Amino acid sequence: MSRPIASLLNRCLGSKSPRKELLAASLGCVIGSTLILLALQIFTDSKLLVGSREVGQNFVTLNKSVQGGILLNLGKQEESFREEEIDRIKKLPGVKKIGGFTRNQFPVTVHIWPAGKIGLGAAARTDLFFESVPDEFLDQKPEAWKWEENQSYVPIMVPKFYLDLWNFGLAPSRSEYPALSREAASSMPIEILIGEDESFRMLGRFVAFSKRINSVLVPANFLQWANQTHGNDRSEKYFFVWKNEEIIGAPVSMSNLAKNEVLRSTDIQVSPIENPGNRMILSDALNMSPSDGGPSRLILAMDKSPTDDFLQKLDELGYETNREFPQDEWLNQLANGLIWGMAGVGSLLSLLSIATFASSFRLVVTQSAETTRDLIHLGFSPLKISRVFMLRFAKIFTFIWALSLMICYVLKIYTAQQVKIYGIELSNGLSWQTLAGAILYAVVFVWINQLVIARSVRSCS
Repeated sequence: MSRPIASLLNRCLGSKSPRKELLAASLGCVIGSTLILLALQIFTDSKLLVGSREVGQNFVTLNKSVQGGILLNLGKQEESFREEEIDRIKKLPGVKKIGGFTRNQFPVTVHIWPAGKIGLGAAARTDLFFESVPDEFLDQKPEAWKWEENQSYVPIMVPKFYLDLWNFGLAPSRSEYPALSREAASSMPIEILIGEDESFRMLGRFVAFSKRINSVLVPANFLQWANQTHGNDRSEKYFFVWKNEEIIGAPVSMSNLAKNEVLRSTDIQVSPIENPGNRMILSDALNMSPSDGGPSRLILAMDKSPTDDFLQKLDELGYETNREFPQDEWLNQLANGLIWGMAGVGSLLSLLSIATFASSFRLVVTQSAETTRDLIHLGFSPLKISRVFMLRFAKIFTFIWALSLMICYVLKIYTAQQVKIYGIELSNGLSWQTLAGAILYAVVFVWINQLVIARSVRSCS
């Protein structure tokens, strides 16, 4: 239809519209479409956030509870899990697979250089620990997560909240420490000093920030090599030394008993400090078998969130759980509630706005019914006349649709900034799924109103 004819038809059909009805329909359409798009965006973001985790799977760490005072625990061997205990845990309902934590058997001290170069600025120094778990339990495995003996650095994975503690706890209180993004933290050089005398030096680098495992992780093959090369037996027992039916001095470790020539040359008795009445001669104590060296912690992959019954059984067995970063669960629950609530309210408002628009334009067509019949008798087709009313509707709806997208975009940016405080990373822009949903929403909305307008015009002929 040419522009002059369209202009002529528009003048003939008049431009008077029921403003109150159209304003109510427009407001309902803005709110409804915005809520539907936000629900779709939240759904997309929540799926992306938990996408690195295996679907339908929760992860729980397990350790034995530590009880008693300092003196008692000094003499205990490491509370590791024996093979029969692991088999018993595997049989608990919901457990899909189990992995063990391997820990370092040597002292570790690290120097972190935030300025980006060793010797430049002030270094953060801390005593640290290393652990490793099977790669299948990691929530992310970057390309740099590998180590060879001649490699220039050791890849390290730390919990994401460690970086948050640095940025929001340590850095604000120390002028020499800057706040760090993930990229900046990954570029910091790290000195790894191994041994009591810190005689062995290596370089390290943060390659990932885990949201699942609350531990400082290194590749398993590095930790195995380091334990074999620099490890020492820290699972030894402590003993009371008896002389003349009395305990003499403080508890002594097994290694010191073995080194003490004076004690070994006399008929001395010792007893483990967890059982002082169990006295034995020193030679028997030195021949006691060492610890079996099982994992001190376990990580469990479960097919669903742990139930109260499951947690109670663990408590009865004397185990403690530390559900690593359970944000996925509450995020899913929150997202599902928001998605269904917003989508429901948005759909209801959209249906009401469609009905209001349809009623408003049906009224507009009815007011121009006599003119419409005359134009049809003059040879203008109902389709051309319908296009005039559709053009008016399209102008209003295009503004509404663009406004809804803009509101959704602004809210997404604001939300991304707010949840970043809690360690949740969101992209700033709208997802392609949201944009596709917006286009589909517009097509359906326009199509329904086009049918209503065309039917109203035909009824006037």
